Amino acid sequence: MRRCLVAAACLCFSELSAEELETDRWQAAIDDAAKAGGGRVTVPAGRHRVGGLEMRSNVELHLEKGAVLEGVVGLENYRLVELPYSEGAWSAIVMGINVTNVAITGEGEIFGNGRSWPQPESFRGNQEGLRARGILFSECKDVRMNDFLLRDVGCWGIVLKCCDGVVARGVRIDNHANANNDGFDIEASNALFENCDVDASDDAFVLKSNNPHFAVTNVVVRNSIARSHCYALKLGTASHGVMSDVRFENVKVLPPARDEFFDLREGSPNRGKPFWSGRAAYYEFPAGVGLGGIAVECVDGGTVERVSFDNIDIYGCMVPIFVRGGTRTERDCGIPPSDRRILRDIVIRNVRGVAASDIASSVSGVDGCRAVNVTLENIDIICRGAGEAKSREAMSTPVPDVAGEYPCVTMFGHVLPSYGLWVEKADNFNMRNVRFRIRPGDVDLRPAVVR
Repeated sequence: MRRCLVAAACLCFSELSAEELETDRWQAAIDDAAKAGGGRVTVPAGRHRVGGLEMRSNVELHLEKGAVLEGVVGLENYRLVELPYSEGAWSAIVMGINVTNVAITGEGEIFGNGRSWPQPESFRGNQEGLRARGILFSECKDVRMNDFLLRDVGCWGIVLKCCDGVVARGVRIDNHANANNDGFDIEASNALFENCDVDASDDAFVLKSNNPHFAVTNVVVRNSIARSHCYALKLGTASHGVMSDVRFENVKVLPPARDEFFDLREGSPNRGKPFWSGRAAYYEFPAGVGLGGIAVECVDGGTVERVSFDNIDIYGCMVPIFVRGGTRTERDCGIPPSDRRILRDIVIRNVRGVAASDIASSVSGVDGCRAVNVTLENIDIICRGAGEAKSREAMSTPVPDVAGEYPCVTMFGHVLPSYGLWVEKADNFNMRNVRFRIRPGDVDLRPAVVR
């Protein structure tokens, strides 16, 4: 993995009035550093209000301790870009397009005023083009990010699209302003994320493949913490191309620390209240829980292969393990049919977990995208009992055919015929030293595993 090196030149401005927009000054500093052959632009302690800043090759943006780079509200303050295989216009507080050897470092903060941006009209309504993301690097090489805090931006946190050579160490993301607040969105190759701490309303660490001609490969996430109201460690949902050789190691999956996304749905009994923490079955968790801990999804005609999870602790998620093949969409991209709809060689080992719902973990494929060569090893998960009546009904109710639907742990109607693990259309599925058990005091008539 290539290391991002930055020249020693340094440009630094004193703090201005807290209300003055500083975009031009900091952009000029970045541009001047690039013209000088590269260097460090240092943002000192204090509040610095900016619109979109554009990184240049060979430049490091360094946020000193106490510095707050605050993204102002309003797309008129940002550059809007169209990206290949992406819908709508994209903007970000800090953006790099087709640049090389860039870095964002330091113990300062990037704050996005996320609660002040337009909110989705309904839960999960994207409207992503109406809000700035935190950081966006697209088609870049040798990107380094160290130590800073990214907090409450208008949309996704840190987005990497078609980037090669990424290292993120010690980055903290606290993103709970609306429904689309991911942590890391990773469409990158040769990428390492370590000692990071993500707390997000949407997915925490999520790998995606939107561009079928860019291989998302050789990605490692290790020694980190993932908190999410959706999925903590995820591949998909977008899975149009190849995602391969991905490793998650030594990660703690925990419940979110806060819930700042409010229910805005007309007629909802919880309108105006925090969305996640007020939902049924989450009463034991003050800020709500996540949908899933580990999620591997191949539903858009691509390939997901050679993926491993090792030494993962999961607590505060509805479903600890979710592996799903599907036939949601498929792009006409020139990829041979033999290389499409492949979900194989998934290894999940040394996982300890406590499920926060009565929905079983699952490994399931469909005709045309079966789950192949999936191994679960050294798994110990405490499950929540569904009660006598509900579990009896689950055993007698056929699991619906939802091959083309959006993949989600709740896609089967919250009813599965086992309390621990449900397996369907999986070839060469293996279990070694796998234990699912009902928590003390709960009742469930379903078997632990159905395959």
